[in-house]
Amino acid sequence: MRGELFRDVNVALATSYRMASLPAVDAGATRRALVAVACLSPTRSRMHADWVKRLIGEPSRLVDFSGLSQLETRAQCALVRQAVLDRLSIPQACAVVALFSQTPGEKRKAVSGLVEHFSASRPALARAALAADPLADPLWDLLWRRYLPARYGDGLSLREIAGRTNTSKSALARRAVRLDDDLEALERDALASLERLFVNQRVCYMSLDRFGSEP
Repeated sequence: MRGELFRDVNVALATSYRMASLPAVDAGATRRALVAVACLSPTRSRMHADWVKRLIGEPSRLVDFSGLSQLETRAQCALVRQAVLDRLSIPQACAVVALFSQTPGEKRKAVSGLVEHFSASRPALARAALAADPLADPLWDLLWRRYLPARYGDGLSLREIAGRTNTSKSALARRAVRLDDDLEALERDALASLERLFVNQRVCYMSLDRFGSEP
């Protein structure tokens, strides 16, 4: 890496939302102090040199925060997250936050926004019923099924969702496929917009799989 902070837009978003879930402490201060002391030590044996090398570690090929303090790093990640809210449509922003956020409350708010987006064409009474009782419709469960890490017994299998919502499993499977297609389109458009912004601002590089498709 030669100046950009992140390898690509996916790394930028994953890192920035992960940073938001971590405590704001300088966890590397002790390691940096050890490196400084070790490098000043008059002992220069092969074993000592190998230990210092392991302590310093290998440069990352995904992220480059060299020269930034912990607070500066967090500030850069906060700017990435803010760009999601400022530069994308509400549905696109909700899709990105639901996909990348590590914070339960933030992810829940994003899923709520997607429920509102996908139910916007319904009559007002139907929207109110869905908001009052998430189990009245499989939309909530299908969204959580996509955006939560899959865990055994999480209650989000198609069979369990169908049983809770009195929906046939085959009809639910077809709806899940359509919803996934719509969400993939939202995510794809959102990532493309953010990538153009971040590449222009030298936050990240263009994704390798886009080189062949760019004019």
